[in-house]
Amino acid sequence: MSVLSPDIEQWLCDYLRDRVYDVEGLQFDNRKPEAYRGDYPLVTIRDDSGSGDGLAQFDRSVGVNIYGWTRAHDKPCKDLARRIQSMLMDDAIASADNSPVIAVDHSQCNGPYVVPENEPTAHYYLIIAYSVIGEIQ
Repeated sequence: MSVLSPDIEQWLCDYLRDRVYDVEGLQFDNRKPEAYRGDYPLVTIRDDSGSGDGLAQFDRSVGVNIYGWTRAHDKPCKDLARRIQSMLMDDAIASADNSPVIAVDHSQCNGPYVVPENEPTAHYYLIIAYSVIGEIQ
């Protein structure tokens, strides 16, 4: 018997895609495309891994990047980052359909922070921490 950790990146992208539908052109992915130049708002979800308990439970730190608009006009990006943080930190995520999330570790969640870059696009970052259940093979 082996246990696979869940694809939390894909699950969270789908979860957010189903709930944030009022931001024109918004896209979700697990990485920023090389050709991305800020033409549309983008949210990336990255599984930064974590420890497992040797059974079927895993701790996961998830990095979330929110890109879009401009650094000079960053309020829509900041508002979207705060909205996404609220959704991902809501304990109800554990009871969503097919959720691999067992619990949100609020003490390990951080952000959203502005990311200072030399790009014209606004960029915010946040960290969400979860306990998740794996899939027994």
